[in-house]
Amino acid sequence: MGFQLHTRVLVVVLIAILVLAARTSANFPASVARQTRRLLNLSSLFGSATKASPYERVAGHPVFQVTTPWGSPYLNMEKLTDQDEFLDPGSDSKGGSMTNIDEANEYRQVALYFMDPDDALAVHGEMSQMEQMSRADIRITSCSLGKALRSAANLGNGMLTGFPPDPLTGRVKPVQEGGSLRYKIVPPKRQLYYAARCKGKERVGLFADSSSEDAQAAVIGNSALEALNLIRRRDKRERKIPKKRTPMEIANAHMDGYSGIPVFYAPGMQRNVPRLKQLICGVPRETPLFFNYEDLEDAWAVMRKRCNKKGKAGMTAVPEKPTDVEVFNLWDVVTSIERDTYRKEKDTPIAEKALNAVKSRLLVPEDGPELGSITFVPSSRSIQYKEGISTRGNGKARLPKMR
Repeated sequence: MGFQLHTRVLVVVLIAILVLAARTSANFPASVARQTRRLLNLSSLFGSATKASPYERVAGHPVFQVTTPWGSPYLNMEKLTDQDEFLDPGSDSKGGSMTNIDEANEYRQVALYFMDPDDALAVHGEMSQMEQMSRADIRITSCSLGKALRSAANLGNGMLTGFPPDPLTGRVKPVQEGGSLRYKIVPPKRQLYYAARCKGKERVGLFADSSSEDAQAAVIGNSALEALNLIRRRDKRERKIPKKRTPMEIANAHMDGYSGIPVFYAPGMQRNVPRLKQLICGVPRETPLFFNYEDLEDAWAVMRKRCNKKGKAGMTAVPEKPTDVEVFNLWDVVTSIERDTYRKEKDTPIAEKALNAVKSRLLVPEDGPELGSITFVPSSRSIQYKEGISTRGNGKARLPKMR
């Protein structure tokens, strides 16, 4: 009965598409294809985010920059630390670290990508209040996280800016003359505030003794987080009896002094895909990781409402708020998925791969979530702000030349 009802609905929709296409356009085939894409989202049926590569799963998330009207980012200055690597302009060709840092080389220019539009708006407001920037046209533009990652992946002196090399020597201009530029992705302060109260906060660089200290440092900014880490490391050196570190702190010691991009996971929140999609794609279950903690709470409320509506045994035990929420570092999750996929492809025989493909299309696993079932849920705040930017446009009409 349900299959017949879905078939009738599909037939009615197809008839409506044909009528609209015949009325609105003389190019009948192109109009049919356009109306079909608008009314029917077949990608949710014939495709799955868990089948894409880990990089492609997060590449479309919007990030934001403070730029000129032409999209060139305004530059910020950051102070070099003892953990940064840089070359001495007066050293030999092999390069060496500077021992005596002069004041001119203590800072370097960076271009920032913001994961949260509120952080970009804060920088935009600070720049607008500067006297020398009062007449400048400062804007916030959006691009994909994939572009930001490709730019920020160029470490050392950074990414080449497009200046041509010296025609005589073939060398690129130095950093001081604008030959290259360092890019950085700024973690969202709002989500770090929530991450300070979740399990696994050490994965994103929060190592304070209490969650309130981490939350305060996350709200103030990365400079406060760095100062808090320096004070904590100094206190540890001055103690005669060193404090015993937890297994979580030992496993994430590489994040000490840094801050990662948090993604949130609520145990028990999984989605069993429809049977038809499972037969087509071989994806029995999806495990969501949220960029926004507030989106996780909204999804939990919807799941709780559906469970209580079903009225089955044990369903009413779903708490009002999600408990035991864990936070993970985005890049650790992406690299873990890549390693797990490579290991399975390399070590699994062909016959076992075919058997697993059949099982995934017919059975739903009873064990816990796997890395291959992870799908990332983008931040609704970032998407809404990005759509607002697209709706407003760039404020400069492109009119044809007058005759």
